[in-house]
Amino acid sequence: MSPDPKLVDLSLTAFAEKLAARTPTPGGGSQAAFLVGSGTALVSMAFRFTSGEKFAAVEGAMVERVRELDALRPKGLALVDADSKAYDAVTAAFGLPKTNDAEKSVRTAAIQAALRGALEVPFETMRLAQAGLELAAAGAADINKNLASDCAVGASCLAAALEGAFLNVKVNALSIKDEHYVAQKLAACASMRARANELAAVVQAAVQRHLS
Repeated sequence: MSPDPKLVDLSLTAFAEKLAARTPTPGGGSQAAFLVGSGTALVSMAFRFTSGEKFAAVEGAMVERVRELDALRPKGLALVDADSKAYDAVTAAFGLPKTNDAEKSVRTAAIQAALRGALEVPFETMRLAQAGLELAAAGAADINKNLASDCAVGASCLAAALEGAFLNVKVNALSIKDEHYVAQKLAACASMRARANELAAVVQAAVQRHLS
């Protein structure tokens, strides 16, 4: 029997059907990761059209931003499957036997380790989404105005990715017993969310100027 195809290798229709199915995975974490992939792609496209004589003064910077966005995209897409696998590991850990103290101890340790893994994936999704937003905000004011709406949609995808991934971090954090670890992660999340709001506002303001 051949293994199931990777989520990222499915058609958009098939991926949507997977999301809609009554199964734990894929879920919001995988979708958030996909938004990193599609958001960076859209911003990259908008920046690629900011070229030629009219944009000579900014073209070099745009080329560098495109390079960085193109490097972020596959990292985000890789987390689509990683997020589902991480949650599957949590489910498997909860399914371990607990008929005696030794088994209970092994099961508890496995659950805690799996929960950390399930937290780290969306935490990385947040980090990548913020990196994409940094690039979008840096270039939004100078883009070809005909691509302003595309840049805005891409940035909106990245903002949604970051917020959606945060919710997945939070839900896993609720069950992790290491309070120091949880506090560190949630503090970092708060910083990323605040920065994301600032960056999204910069993009939207620039886009509105282009469209006015």
